[in-house]
Amino acid sequence: MSKRAIVVGGSGQIGGWLLRTLAEQGHEAVGTYNTVAFPDLVPLDGANLDASARWIADQKPDVVYYPAGFTWVDGCERDPARARSANLEQPLNLARAAADLGSKFVYFSTDYVFDGAAGPYAEDSPTNALSVYGQSKLDAEGALRDALGDRVLIVRTSWVYGPERQGKNFSYQLAKALSAGKTLECPSDQISSPSYGPDVALAVVSLVELGQSGLIHVAGPEVMDRVEFARGIAKGFGLDPGLIVGKTTDELGQVVPRPLNGGLSTPRLDAILPGIMRPVAESMSDFLVKLSTVEGLAYPLPPGDLLADAMPLEPRIL
Repeated sequence: MSKRAIVVGGSGQIGGWLLRTLAEQGHEAVGTYNTVAFPDLVPLDGANLDASARWIADQKPDVVYYPAGFTWVDGCERDPARARSANLEQPLNLARAAADLGSKFVYFSTDYVFDGAAGPYAEDSPTNALSVYGQSKLDAEGALRDALGDRVLIVRTSWVYGPERQGKNFSYQLAKALSAGKTLECPSDQISSPSYGPDVALAVVSLVELGQSGLIHVAGPEVMDRVEFARGIAKGFGLDPGLIVGKTTDELGQVVPRPLNGGLSTPRLDAILPGIMRPVAESMSDFLVKLSTVEGLAYPLPPGDLLADAMPLEPRIL
């Protein structure tokens, strides 16, 4: 059954793929932006709590997706008030507005709710956030559960990468550096689950269609360190993985604590939608295809590189 959906943060990488996936699945979807405008999106300032709640009420959505937020770990540490506003107060305000309509709310969280002492973590693993960013997300999870009960779906994901309109994520930074012959330093002691953005979006939309609620981890099937992840992306782009240099978190000067031995296991997702998340090597083939076939995506490589041989793939629609 077709649903009317709102995607708050439609200019981001997950938000953009949510909008595309919802359209492909036959749903009516409206995306919003706050700071980065695209022609198909409408402005929404979540910090204006009354106005944004009224806008949600006027839209009368069946489901509200919230992939927005303040995700810069160091920035959150420097400005905890902004982190709490963007990651907790604003989504909770919109979630309550959605609940008043009987709508579902989908919140995107992170593996930074864990301390990284013994990953990968399942949904029932004890949480222990090390940073302001992780704590703001963890507090939001609890507040949303208390406020909405079974009308909220909380999705934890990690290390999201893939094609996007803004061209900001790690895979773009890597491609731009390596294609220019520059080395790229990566933390060799940070371990997590790389998650391909288009797969995250398809999995989450599918979970909503199936009526799922509660807490579900949506992450890639592999657990690896950042250097291995970076070299997998480099190989996918046909770039030199030897330009990737591993250094420890301390050597890189990342002062804010990260969950080093992290990552997410996905028992709930695997039971409901087995095989929906692809490993890095397989996803890179799709990454190249999407760059050559989907309009509006940022291009991470010099013009003409690599994409001539990319062949269109069948869309992964469940």
